[in-house]
This record gives sequence, C-alpha cells and structure tokens, in this order.
Amino acid sequence: MTTAWRLELEALSCRVEWRDHQLWWQFVHPSAPGGQTHLTPISAVSVDHRPVAWTTLVDAQTTVQPTPQLAVTVEDSSGRLRLTRHFELFGGHAFARTWGIIERIGGGEDPLIDNAAILNLSIDAGRGATLFHVEQFSWPYNKDFFRHRQIPLFGNLAPYELRMGSFPAHYLAPTSCAWFSLREGWHDESDESPGVGAGVVVGIEFNGKSRLHAWSNAQDAIVENCIDDLRHPLKHGEPFEVPAFFIGCYHGDWDEAGFVTQRFAEDNVHPPMPDDRYPWVQYNSWGYGQEIDEAQQMAILERCAELGIEVAILDLGWARTIGDWRPNPAKFPRGLRPLSDRAHELGMKFGVHVAIAQMAADAPAAHEHPEWLVFTGDDYFGAGAICLGHDPCREWLIDSLNRLIEENGIDYIIQDGEDVVKRCTRDDHTHAPGNSNYACSTQGLDQVILAVRKANPHLVWENCEDGGCMLTYRMARLCHTSITVDNIAAYATRQGVYGASYAFSPRYSVRYMQDDPTPYTLRSSIFGGPLILMHRVGNWNAQQVADTKAAIGQYKELRTLVRESKIIHLVPPTRNVDHFGRDWDAIQAVSLDQSRAVVMVYRALGGEDERTIRLRGLRAGTSYAVRHVDSGQVSVRSAESLHNEGVTLALTELGSEMIKLEMVSG
Repeated sequence: MTTAWRLELEALSCRVEWRDHQLWWQFVHPSAPGGQTHLTPISAVSVDHRPVAWTTLVDAQTTVQPTPQLAVTVEDSSGRLRLTRHFELFGGHAFARTWGIIERIGGGEDPLIDNAAILNLSIDAGRGATLFHVEQFSWPYNKDFFRHRQIPLFGNLAPYELRMGSFPAHYLAPTSCAWFSLREGWHDESDESPGVGAGVVVGIEFNGKSRLHAWSNAQDAIVENCIDDLRHPLKHGEPFEVPAFFIGCYHGDWDEAGFVTQRFAEDNVHPPMPDDRYPWVQYNSWGYGQEIDEAQQMAILERCAELGIEVAILDLGWARTIGDWRPNPAKFPRGLRPLSDRAHELGMKFGVHVAIAQMAADAPAAHEHPEWLVFTGDDYFGAGAICLGHDPCREWLIDSLNRLIEENGIDYIIQDGEDVVKRCTRDDHTHAPGNSNYACSTQGLDQVILAVRKANPHLVWENCEDGGCMLTYRMARLCHTSITVDNIAAYATRQGVYGASYAFSPRYSVRYMQDDPTPYTLRSSIFGGPLILMHRVGNWNAQQVADTKAAIGQYKELRTLVRESKIIHLVPPTRNVDHFGRDWDAIQAVSLDQSRAVVMVYRALGGEDERTIRLRGLRAGTSYAVRHVDSGQVSVRSAESLHNEGVTLALTELGSEMIKLEMVSG
C-alpha cells in the first residue's frame, strides 16, 4: 500500500510517500536537475543494528500558515517507536526544510538507536554531476584554508567522503563546511570562467560529527549523510531529534548556489541582525595575551572610541581560571562592570571570551565534580575538557554564564575551545557511553547556547572553536557570526573570507586581524563579516592610527552593501606559502538591484606586475561609473565590456585596490 502527500507553494512542491515500511521524499522545482530529485528514503534509522521498519501509519497533518507544513507520524513493527517527520516550504524561496522526532511509546528495554541518516538525496546524472563543497579550517591539514572543491561524480567509482561538524583545530584529515551543492554537468575548468547548470544546495543542521558520502552509478548521483558514533538509548519522555537539513534549487554557477543559500538563510535560519550597523568593528584583547588588567584595558577603551570601534572584547585571561567564569580579582578587583559601564558610556558593546567546554584542574568545579571532566590533560591552554552532554555539568555552565552576563553587563560572548563537541566514554554520565557525539552536540552545546540566549535576549554570540572548525548550519542557526580562520596572517584571512562566502552569508566570516596595520593588511580584512582588531592598539603610532581610522571608515561604508549583496568569486587565493602568499586574488559584491558593486583586488608576493580582472554579475545593457579608490582612475564602462575585457590593474607586491561601481545608464 502506498499513501502519498504533496506540499505546494508557488512553483515548488515536496512529495512524501509511505510505502514498503519506509517514508520517501522528493523535491520538485523547474530549476532542480531534471525538474525534480528522485524519490529517496528519509528517516532511515537502525536500532540494535537492525533497520527500523515503519509499518503503521498513525497520522498526517497539513497546515498552510505561516508556511505550508506536513507532519507524518508512523510507528514501527515492535510498537516501541513512533516517528514524526516534518516538512516545510518557504515563500519567496525555492527551499524546503525537514527533520524528524522519534519517541519511545512501548514497554521493554530502551531501544538503542545506533544509526540515523540525516539526508538521502538522488538526482539524475545522465549529463554528469558535480559535487561542490568548501573545506573547514585546520592548522595542520592544508595551509590553503577554506579551499573550495569540485568533485565530478563518475559512475561506479568509490564514494567520496566528507566529514562535517565539530573537529579540533589540529585534526590531521580534511573536514568540510556542512553545506554543499550538487549540479548537473561536469566541473568548471577555470574559476574565472564558471559553468552553469541546474543544481540543488543543502545545509546540514547538526553540530556533532557526521559523514557524507557521494557517488554515482552512471544514471544517478547519490548523496547520503549519517550521524557518526551514535549509540542513543531512547527513553520515555526524551525524544530523539533526527537533525534537520534544508534543500533548495537554482540554475547558474557556484556563486548562484551560494547566493540562493544565503538569501534563504538570512530570512529563515540565522538569528536576526543585532542592529542596522552589523557586522561591527571590534577590538579583542588577545594582542596583549593573558596579561590584561582593569587599568590597562580601561585606557584601551579610550583608544577604541577614538578609532571608531563598536565592540570591545576581553579574550582569554580575564577569568580566575579556565572553567571558573568569574573575573580574576587580582586583575579586575572590581569585576568587569567598570569596564562594561565605560564601554557603554563610549557607545560600545562589551564582551568576553569563554572556552565553553574546557576546565582547568584548579577550577573549583573540577575539585567539587571531578567526574565532569572527560580528561584532565592539556586540551586547551593547560585546561582539560568537560562533557556538556552530562546534565549537571551543562546546567552548571548555563547558570555560570547567566550570572556572568548579569553581574558584569556582558553584551557579547565568544564561544571558543578545542573541539566543543567532546568525545566522552564515561559510564557515570547522564548520556550513554559511546553516545557523546550526539549528546554533547544536540543535548549539550546547542542547549547551552539556546538557554543563555533565551535568558539574555540582547546577547550576541560568536562561534570560534579554535578556528573555523564547526561551520555547520546548526551553528549558524544558534550564533550571530563565526570565525573562519584563526588569528592569522592577511593572505590566510582572505582565503577564509573567499571560501566561507560560498557556503555562508558574509557576516559568518569573522576576521581576526593580527598583522600590523598597513593599507594592505587593513584592506585584506574589510570585506565581509565582523572586523576584529587583535592588536596592542594602545601602542600604535600616529600613522597606524590614521591608517586604521581610514580603513574602519571604508569598512563602515561598505558593510551594508556587502552583507546584502551577491558575492562573486573572481580569482581565488590558493597559494598560501611563507606567510604572505603568492600571486593575485579578487572578490566582488554586487547589490541585489545590480546598481552598485565593489571589487577587492590583491597582489601578494610574485605574480605579474599587471593583471586583468573580468567582472561578473552586472546588469546587461547598462553602463557603470568605475572608480579606482587608491589610484583615482575613473571611467564609464558597459557591463559587457567589464565582463569581456575586464579591468586591468598594476599593483606592487603586497598591494591592493578597491574598485567601486555605480550604474549610470540602462
């Protein structure tokens, strides 16, 4: 017996079937490859190493407001499990989102869920298919950070594997942002001459570790994503959440894939912009290391106000110790309230860094509850690791953060640490041994952020995690912004912005600027998300202050345009050697109405003295005033000329140029 339902909105529909003891789904839209994905299983789950057969249809409910939604409820043959699978469509976007909830309803022993598929997707591969993804940050794996990869899915070859979710910064193997595009046709021969085709994009909403496999059997291209290391006992009253994913479609190049994702996510996934100025210019105390105190940082606040900085952050070193989230009385005898009050008087917000899943051996909680620690070795600046999947530990952390925020006037939290989804095999915790990947993410980290943000609606939350090592769409649902690369040089910073701005909105590309401020290093940091200065700003000379003020002025002028634009990836920075990098790179932002654009062009070491950059994304049949900000060159060019003939620039090594375009006719 087959029972089917269809959700419809504008040209988009989602078909769901219940047959053969399984739920199946299909995504239909004119821009999808072949006009639709194939019917594939959804909510494939194993209990005690046996696939669950969903044999009984219990209910199906459809609603149309505020968006079309379908909830299908089925039960398994044992009478112990009930699954409710949710589907949702979105007006104005060719996107659907789906997730599942599994509940315990029968008697007997707790069923042990040991495998759960987040995603199963298949498209027609008769004309070829290519998988596109972006790698995450890793210190040792690849110095060309956030590389974008095109994977042609040739028939009958071994599956290509991607690891997604939270990983330590020193993980030696490649990991990927939890986003990808699957497009018909073969990979592009050149980044500067991209191909187009029908495709789908997918964002995975799971902070724990998952594994994606992609392959082709000559007729079909298939992608599956499953939770890693899952051993979840399903108890009465404690539902298991099958993580959500969203899927959308587009027709175009990889920039279009990123653009449709970002527009959907800004409307339906991310927390709202904290204010109209966001993303902000920020100061972070890490340039002073952990040797910080009230008098020093109070003076720095005055310099921050002079520079035009909007947020001041105390990094590691403000607390008594890692895991004791109270101000160090030797450094801050009056607590942090005097600093936050002064920052607020100067028109700035004030925040702190928290190594969220770490605890030093000398922390009071480590003495009172040694069982909370996963291990006591040097996991992060001498501190060990705590398990957020353990209920008492998680509740203690939530209470500690809420008290810190209330007592000290905190507006901003940087969540940091080494792999915040810890591996814990202890048998005296509230999670099952071997289930920490799920427990420490969905029931741990996620719940901490949700609870603290709910208690403090004004709070802005930044994901760091020792570098961009957890670039997932669950993170991007919970956090206002995220780091890409860690505190690192200008060229690597540009790599992070270039790669991450395929998968995520530009505001999810925090720049931790560490190089001394020069026109070139500052220019390297002003495109995209929050601009964070990690310097001893109180020691700057007059020239450094002047250069930084000028760059901050440019950043504030551009940030609204960039955050609301389509990002065009022109020339990738792919030669990160000897700190400074090699050759040219360029990136572009085009306003949604195509009336304005800005192009950042950089030359690292080497390369030709002159380079032609072909612009894209401009409105055909129109002309633009083209102004080179540094050289002062001004011209009027047609969109076709800017695309076909390009813009030719001459730059010295470690030089840059900003090009502004304004439509003048058409």
